[in-house]
Amino acid sequence: MNKDQSYGGLILVVSVVVLILYLFSLTSPYAAAVVFTVVSIAVVGILGITGWIGWTMLTTPPPAPLEAEMGSSSSPATPTSGSTSTAAKTDEKH
Repeated sequence: MNKDQSYGGLILVVSVVVLILYLFSLTSPYAAAVVFTVVSIAVVGILGITGWIGWTMLTTPPPAPLEAEMGSSSSPATPTSGSTSTAAKTDEKH
């Protein structure tokens, strides 16, 4: 078993133990506090991820327009290596 599989097994065991403890804690006198804590963690986690996505979208520059990439000039692109490219050959036929 390699290192990643060991970590995966450990995560699986920990998650099953936490799930069992959570289910048993729902029958305790502190059930309301447990539910409040779990729901609060879930809401903060979801809103944190949503905020991170929004921040990333806000600060990422927009992509270049497609028209600029295709080029609006009528002359075919000149290859840098000196040989004619297949794109230039297909443009000449049309």
